[in-house]
Amino acid sequence: MRSVKGIIIGFLLILLGFAAAQYSLIAAGVLAAGGLAAVIVSALPKRAEAQPPRAAPAAPEPAPAELSAPELLPDILTDPPVQPEPPAPPKLETEALYKTLADAYTRIDALACRGPAWMLERDIRLCRAFCARWADAKADAQTAALLREKARFVDYSDEFLLPGFGRHGRLPGRRASGDLLEDLSAAVLKQTAKQQTALEAALRAQKWFEGVKKQLRHIRPEPADAPTPASKPEYTPPDAEPLTRQTAPEALETFYVLALKTTGKSPSRDEVAQLSILKFRRFAPESVLSAYVCPEKGLTKYARETGVTERMTQGAPKLAQLLPAVDAYLGDEAPLVLFRADDLAFLGAAGSEAACAKRPVYDVRTLTGHKTAPLADAFGTAFEFVPCLADAEDEALACGLLFCTLADRALHLTAKR
Repeated sequence: MRSVKGIIIGFLLILLGFAAAQYSLIAAGVLAAGGLAAVIVSALPKRAEAQPPRAAPAAPEPAPAELSAPELLPDILTDPPVQPEPPAPPKLETEALYKTLADAYTRIDALACRGPAWMLERDIRLCRAFCARWADAKADAQTAALLREKARFVDYSDEFLLPGFGRHGRLPGRRASGDLLEDLSAAVLKQTAKQQTALEAALRAQKWFEGVKKQLRHIRPEPADAPTPASKPEYTPPDAEPLTRQTAPEALETFYVLALKTTGKSPSRDEVAQLSILKFRRFAPESVLSAYVCPEKGLTKYARETGVTERMTQGAPKLAQLLPAVDAYLGDEAPLVLFRADDLAFLGAAGSEAACAKRPVYDVRTLTGHKTAPLADAFGTAFEFVPCLADAEDEALACGLLFCTLADRALHLTAKR
């Protein structure tokens, strides 16, 4: 406030100096100089007045221990970052369950859907047990975590990769729900259900095949003590008969289906190990004559691969002892049906009169149009399932049923009825 008054007074003195200049220059100079001095003095800052003593600041809070001791702080250049604790490793039971599921699925995936009825029923039970075990494993937290860890999905091939499952650890499937485990589970169960459906269809067909076999009248040939003939009848390989629309159905009123298991492929060097002759009347199986034969030269690797063992042929009669019963059963007029007509040479080489007799002979493999296909594949093409061909009797029945199907197609037997 004082400084403002001093400045005002200074300016007033300067004005008075200008007014007094017309009377006296000396008085004007003094007044102007005094006014200017008053303005300058009033404009200068004043000395700071004594301030009252301030209260002492509050004592600071103690610093944390890690700040007071900087050597305890981690060095970001040398100390590794703190990692979260890894999850607990899966229990041994979880790993064992995973391996059990993988082995079971691999076995199910490789099933051929063929074999005897009891084997197919066992495989179906395996599929059902696997589905139940998979559901339990999926509900278990540790097993589910292990499956999520091991499973991968390949977008470009639409398949899951799961080590140990299947031949190459590949399962076809799709990502639909967005959850890896759910989609994986759907793919696994779908493949298992597909295999189970095929097994159930094969089981129904195999039971039908075995049911037809059980209805046959079995004839056991009695070995004869007839001496070996001094001269064997001359055998001439017959020409296979065709099946055309000109074939008279009456000519096939009765026919015999012959199936052999031998020790090799050469009729002159190898021998018969098992024979089966199935009689068909009006295209329905009626009776069968089956017998194991003891080869004079013993069994070979070829015979063992076809299912014949030493236990089957041990104590069995020689082929020469069975030929009288075989010739009596075959007769000399009805046609003979074989999957390979060349096999008839084994009986001709052994001296069978019925095999050497002039009669129609049908080669089923040639009639199918697949001259290199085995009997199982030819039968599967016609009936859409492959029966269990464990012995010569099974082969004779399969060959006879296949011949009936070919005759029905060629002669239109079903349409005429």
